[in-house]
Amino acid sequence: MTEFRCSNHCHNLAEGIIWDHHVELLLFVDILSMKLFRMHPNSFEIVDEYSFDEYVCWVQLTNNDNLYLLGMQSGLAIFNIHTSEIKYINKEIPQEPSQRLNDSFVDFRGRVWFGSMEYKSADIFSGVLASYSSKDRKIIIQDDAYGITNGPIINHRDTHLFHTDSLKGVVYKFSLHSQGTELTDKTVFLKFDPKFGVPDGMCFDKEGNIYVAIWGGWCINKYNSMGELMHSYKLPDKFVTNISFAGNNLDKIFVTTAIQGDDDSTQSQLKSGYIYEILNHNCQGVLMNEYLI
Repeated sequence: MTEFRCSNHCHNLAEGIIWDHHVELLLFVDILSMKLFRMHPNSFEIVDEYSFDEYVCWVQLTNNDNLYLLGMQSGLAIFNIHTSEIKYINKEIPQEPSQRLNDSFVDFRGRVWFGSMEYKSADIFSGVLASYSSKDRKIIIQDDAYGITNGPIINHRDTHLFHTDSLKGVVYKFSLHSQGTELTDKTVFLKFDPKFGVPDGMCFDKEGNIYVAIWGGWCINKYNSMGELMHSYKLPDKFVTNISFAGNNLDKIFVTTAIQGDDDSTQSQLKSGYIYEILNHNCQGVLMNEYLI
């Protein structure tokens, strides 16, 4: 079993964990509880908790320390952490009331990449991969026909984007062109057997290795750039959702999980939805990019 520390608080569907180096706090959302949290990395203490009237699906840093970019159930929004004011900037995606946003990444140009999905049905492939920048102020749909979108992430050389369809159990790899605005050469990078879990959130370490949260698989898997499994960090929580490097040296790994109905073992319900720190991994991450307002 992996060495780890665990929070004393649990969440229905914790997701979107990232490190806010400006205030040295971890950010994450609980989608089903419609809340955004800021957490201290050493004590796991919840420093701030913000509630909304619809699903909040992810959070990203911006170039204004007081403002976060949020992916809400109904679109993109700017959130002021001091006044709790929320201002929607685009509602083109999702396209239907039965859909919501899911997972995101900001590239080094300050553009946000994000996905959408059906949340009222588990077998409709109407989700899209889209991008948006404050410069163009328009949604670009990059790819479609997704069941449950997760990722996306872009490598350090800005040459490839990786994006997941958890419903299909696939991580896709795209080539990135035209100053990071166009995707081509879609290929299957990783394929999972659903019996052992499916890919969820992802991140890179400093060396360019990919870390994938395995929903239903009790673990975080580490792959090299060729897709070869390097290590699997086992956890006591079955439904692992996302992962982030944190800390002043970006040498800490934190993981979010979810409470989920589980026919295999009622005992697993007693240990679900916690936040974990993986210990003794000897890995280092990179700072998250900031969305340019």
